[in-house]
Amino acid sequence: RVTGQGKLAYPNAFTPSILGPNGGVYDDVDYQNQVFHPVWEGVTEYTLRIFNRWGEQIFESKDVKIGWDGYYKGKLCDPDVYVWKAEGRYTNGKSFSKLGDVTLIR
Repeated sequence: RVTGQGKLAYPNAFTPSILGPNGGVYDDVDYQNQVFHPVWEGVTEYTLRIFNRWGEQIFESKDVKIGWDGYYKGKLCDPDVYVWKAEGRYTNGKSFSKLGDVTLIR
């Protein structure tokens, strides 16, 4: 019997594009670092939430292929530290719940 493995890791900073929101779409080989997203493998269920320093949820994605582009309600967010929480399940059936922070740099 083969049991799959899962991997999920996040950066701690990113620099969103000043040209406007892109809906969180990113390339798997993301050298521009304009979307906050994980490096992942073997994720079947996923929810990512981003919160500002007041605890207000400003972003949510249920698709591991869609990250946060640094915009909220069409406006570029201020440079600051934001809290993220990711929950879900790997292909091997194990669930995960991760929490961290990310710095938005402009």
